[in-house]
Amino acid sequence: MSILAMAYTLAVSLASAELIRGVAAARRTGSPYRTRQPLDAEHGVFVRGTLEAAFLSGGPARAADALIAGLHEDGRLVVAGPGIVGITRPAARNAGEQAVIDAHAAAPSGALHWLRVAVMRSLPVQETGEALARRGLVVRPGRQRKWRRWAGVQIAVTFFGFVACTMVALLVFAADFDVQGGSNGPGTPFEDILILLPGAVFGIASGAICLAVTSKQSTVAGRYALREYVASARHLTGAAHLVATRGLAAAHPELRPQLIAAARVGVQAAAPAGPGPAPYQDPNPWQASSGTSVWCGSGGGGGGDGFACSGGGGDGGGSSCSGGRSSCSGGGSSCGGGGGSSCGGGGGSSCGGGGG
Repeated sequence: MSILAMAYTLAVSLASAELIRGVAAARRTGSPYRTRQPLDAEHGVFVRGTLEAAFLSGGPARAADALIAGLHEDGRLVVAGPGIVGITRPAARNAGEQAVIDAHAAAPSGALHWLRVAVMRSLPVQETGEALARRGLVVRPGRQRKWRRWAGVQIAVTFFGFVACTMVALLVFAADFDVQGGSNGPGTPFEDILILLPGAVFGIASGAICLAVTSKQSTVAGRYALREYVASARHLTGAAHLVATRGLAAAHPELRPQLIAAARVGVQAAAPAGPGPAPYQDPNPWQASSGTSVWCGSGGGGGGDGFACSGGGGDGGGSSCSGGRSSCSGGGSSCGGGGGSSCGGGGGSSCGGGGG
């Protein structure tokens, strides 16, 4: 039995070592600054404004919420019950706000939850994620998927393997006890259990730590950049900035319950297709995506494919993508139309499932 215990410990240790190596490799981003560098703006560790801060805080959903809050602040966007959006003045100050206006114009209805999803899929939001990934502030989705699954499987296999080996040790001890007529000799089952225990603890602990690490898209540099941005922008009081950095708890009291409710609404993968205004919207922004999104994961904490898409939280913190499906229009790319970043149809660098 001691041989079995040592084999179990060796197998768990090797699996844990490979898991740790794989997670470390997956967390290395596509930034040109791969070696250990100071955390400063010279090495790409900085945040370019509200939209990037929102994306770092909570992914495409937080970015969409911040853009909607900014338009709502000065009355260009209004939300009436139950969650129906109207654009009173289609004037945009940046590409992100134009994406909201375009998405509303192309929407099959004025529902707020549909608008949020369309804004998450929009080119400005998706390109924001790609820009952050290039600077090493977030990890491209898909890179961690294998290791997240490995970590979950390792925790389960390690635990049940420990239980099985313990049962075998007890059965072997009981058989020897009966054969020897009530005298169990010098050995006891606890010796084998003590051999099993360190491996079990190491396997479960390393799996749990790697599971927690791979659930995060932002890197150490990304979290540092966000902290620096928040500290340097304390004087900003605009609605978009407050939602970007604090979540929906900081949204206007009239808008907050509407956005929280929208975040909790499940959105079907397909919707009526409609032409979307260029240049900020995919030509078919409401058409079902044929692939998995890049910058928004496929479920509530299960896939590890992107920023958590949990369908809404208690405070509507903005890190959830309502609907939990795609955040991109078009077949598996991270944004609709156009090249140069992670967009479908033109030289994207993280298309179709978020490769490295």
